[in-house]
Amino acid sequence: MHRAKLTLLLVVLPLGGCTLPWQRTIDRLSMDAIAPATAASLTESTSRQSADAKNPIMLAQHEVPDAGRGMTVDLARPPELLTLPPGVDPENSPADDGLNLDELQSLALASNPAVAEMHARVEALRGRWVQAGLPFNPVAQYEAEEVGNEGAAGLHSIAIGQTIVTADKLRLRQGVIAAEIRRAEANLAADRLRIETDVATAFTAALVAQRRVELVEQLQRIAAESVESVNELLVAAEVSRAPLLQAQTELQQAELVVETAQTILVGTRRQLASVVGFAELPPERLVGDLDGELPEVPYADALDQLLTASPELADRAAAVDRAQQALRLAHAQVVPNVSGQVRVGYNTGTDDTFTGVQVSIPLLVNDRNQGNIRRARTEITAASLALQRTELDLANRLADTLQRYQTARIQTKRLTDQIIPTAEESLNLSRQAFEVGETGYLQLLTAQRTLFQTRLQVLDTIAEARQAAAQIEGYLLQGSLQQTQFQPALDWDLQN
Repeated sequence: MHRAKLTLLLVVLPLGGCTLPWQRTIDRLSMDAIAPATAASLTESTSRQSADAKNPIMLAQHEVPDAGRGMTVDLARPPELLTLPPGVDPENSPADDGLNLDELQSLALASNPAVAEMHARVEALRGRWVQAGLPFNPVAQYEAEEVGNEGAAGLHSIAIGQTIVTADKLRLRQGVIAAEIRRAEANLAADRLRIETDVATAFTAALVAQRRVELVEQLQRIAAESVESVNELLVAAEVSRAPLLQAQTELQQAELVVETAQTILVGTRRQLASVVGFAELPPERLVGDLDGELPEVPYADALDQLLTASPELADRAAAVDRAQQALRLAHAQVVPNVSGQVRVGYNTGTDDTFTGVQVSIPLLVNDRNQGNIRRARTEITAASLALQRTELDLANRLADTLQRYQTARIQTKRLTDQIIPTAEESLNLSRQAFEVGETGYLQLLTAQRTLFQTRLQVLDTIAEARQAAAQIEGYLLQGSLQQTQFQPALDWDLQN
């Protein structure tokens, strides 16, 4: 008996690995203490971008000029906040180009308040650094004595006094604050990376959700056409009513899947808008690459790069330096300052001119700053241990994130190279067998459902791999919308 041909439209979407837009920009921080001749060198870090030819997942190590050599602080210059790059307008983006990751990251860096907040903190610390290096002002004094005694005009004198700061304490005070500036700059770099990482992970989720909607809508159209084809076969009395009911059930399930996918897409776009800094994204499509190769990432190379350039470690290292600077200052504060005064006067009674010199210095009988010295030594130990703990924590987090990346990478490769081709071949054979009456419609539906579910699984593994890779590239920093935890540790006695 001749069987009417059932047409199944198969849409093959390229769902291989992906090439991510690596090579972020990060402020690298100098870990050296500020020397006396370079104490006025606290200018903003210059972010540089470089590429790692061997491994596109990891950032190349940035070479930054020594921030403490031959530069000056411009106190009148306001913080240089990130601005919107030319041509990026969230309201006037060309619809045919869509929204890409680089544009959204630039918008997020320009609009996220965390960056502006840390810029302000850095500028505030720079002002405090300048103030810490200023010596005492001289003191002018006029004094009149014995006025009216025996009708005389008395003694009149003018004095100039000055407190001399000893033991280079002004420079040492600046050294403590300079270390806090480096901590603030490290936290500024960390905030930028958190923003870029959060945007990249949210963009990946939204882009995959967008691709998922496209895939399930194709399935819905295929299911609708299948219902029409099976209904024609039923009218021709070539099949029973059971295949028609199965096809209708498949269509209803496809419609449900489409509604679910569209809801997920709306949610992921809202999450992306929040990390970018908008209430809602423009209606343009997201444009990104889901088809590039996912590279192998050796753990040793990734760990070495992380420990070399992590802003978290830069913050901890600057904390160690601050504690060391505080110890130097505590020792210097044992040496007392010297106060001196020179006086010139006139005695109206005898018509004589007189002069006087006064010098005073504290006697270190009880307070030799021994408490602050002990405290500083203890804080050096604590800061060093915190640095070691952060290194171990980064290694642990990297191991977990890299394991997720490698697992998703292996799954994506196996699914795209082996399982999907096998499922496609199985569907083709099932369709051919159904057309000649060798198999039933249920087997055809099973083969079609298997291919569809496999393609959805590829999307899930791609999302997992790309999000894990974005976290590795961002030095495992996330949570750009959380309140910053940085607080300058300047509770030390910074008096001269």
